[in-house]
Amino acid sequence: MMQEKMLAAYLISPRNLVLKERPIPSPGRNEVLIKIMACGVCPTDIRYFLGYGRHVFYGEESYGLTGHEWSGVVVDVGGEVENVQIGDRVVIDHIASCGRCRYCRRNLSNHCMNKKYYLRGYAEYGLAYGPTLLKLSEKVSFEEACFVEPLSSCINSIERASISMGETVAIIGDGVIGMLHLQLAKIRAAEVIMIGHHNERLEISKQLGADHILNSREVNIHDEILNLTDSLGVDIVIVATQGANALETSLKIAGKNSRIIIFSGTYPEESVSIDPNKIHYSEISIIGASEHNVRQFTTSFRLIEKGLVKVKPLISNIVPLKEIDKAFKMVMERKGLKTIVRPHEDVE
Repeated sequence: MMQEKMLAAYLISPRNLVLKERPIPSPGRNEVLIKIMACGVCPTDIRYFLGYGRHVFYGEESYGLTGHEWSGVVVDVGGEVENVQIGDRVVIDHIASCGRCRYCRRNLSNHCMNKKYYLRGYAEYGLAYGPTLLKLSEKVSFEEACFVEPLSSCINSIERASISMGETVAIIGDGVIGMLHLQLAKIRAAEVIMIGHHNERLEISKQLGADHILNSREVNIHDEILNLTDSLGVDIVIVATQGANALETSLKIAGKNSRIIIFSGTYPEESVSIDPNKIHYSEISIIGASEHNVRQFTTSFRLIEKGLVKVKPLISNIVPLKEIDKAFKMVMERKGLKTIVRPHEDVE
């Protein structure tokens, strides 16, 4: 018989994170109860922790926080769920779309007008939407499965960029998201220039296939890009870090008829000054990319399962749930790349 209580993280106020016991939730007819084995720390979680973002909940409503990069083992199944059973190792798509609204019918389920988020990953157990769960093969660890969600959002970004073979792509941001974009761009046979300011991260990106690495604190990025592209600028810029400076840099290095993909949200919110003549005369497209659809989530899972996108080199820190404050601090201080929280110790 399963225990009745579980440990979960709560946000009492900005930066005030506590762990408390609470009842384990019961799944609805389309839901599954998961014993959470791993939850990746996303920059969105840090913004939530700091009190930024569109919807921040405090107190009792905050349990499990915005944890959404999670995987685990099925321990209970709702009456209408048929695709998984108790004991299955699974990865969770935290977006449940309605399938009926205008956007869902256009295969834009990430913009579903009625979507529900299955978050609360910083807890020992969590509810997931049964129909979109994917079973993990034994060759994918719970920690590696935490990358399925962020990679799926990067796939959305790459698809919106419409990268063709041989195009030159500059990626601004040498964090996990930048590394995932790098590998996807290489799958599309692009030449990739990685831009960041952490030499150890840039070296990892070189090992993952970057053709050129540029440290923005050591070189003039605009001059280096012109040198690498015969003074033409790049075909695509992916802004994989927040802030107005990154977007301003992207406009400086973008070539004729290029595309700029804004992947990261910026909090606190900032405004950017843009010269419309640069966009007009150079025919530059500025495109946003946010979240993922069901197909992209499945594609992400397959790429990781087949080893086409390597995520194990990106895992830097694994921290128990009882030390979640330490995990968040590691991310805020940019110690390593991916930090993963383990609610349970009985993990392979």
